[in-house]
Amino acid sequence: MMHWNVTYNDPNRWKEVYAVGGARLPWWSGIRETFQGLPVGSPKLDLIEVQGIEALQALREALSERTQVNFLRTSAGLIAFTKVRLEVYAVPMCWSEELTCTKEGALIVHFERNGQPVALHMKASASAEAKFRMWFERARR
Repeated sequence: MMHWNVTYNDPNRWKEVYAVGGARLPWWSGIRETFQGLPVGSPKLDLIEVQGIEALQALREALSERTQVNFLRTSAGLIAFTKVRLEVYAVPMCWSEELTCTKEGALIVHFERNGQPVALHMKASASAEAKFRMWFERARR
């Protein structure tokens, strides 16, 4: 599975998300690293397209408003969160899935799972995109 609806606090669903994207970071680690300049959460960006997860893109296509996306660091990768209408969807990804961030007109986070490429296309102001890229590179280390 590529994405999960995490609107309702179902512990079994969160176990599935964390099984794919890596365990949640301990709260004390998140606080310490935030003070060191690497927050657990990323800056928010506007999600403009999702390639490789057709079900999520189909939900987004009917919308007239922007949908935002932000990322959460985990022990083995990232989890992207986006809201479509009143539902929140999580897209977990691991560093081992060739997770990269590029700038090709839009800011794009790429990964590949089970041979299927996925790309999250995002836009923001130049400063927000620069902050995200810096956050992404520091999270990679």
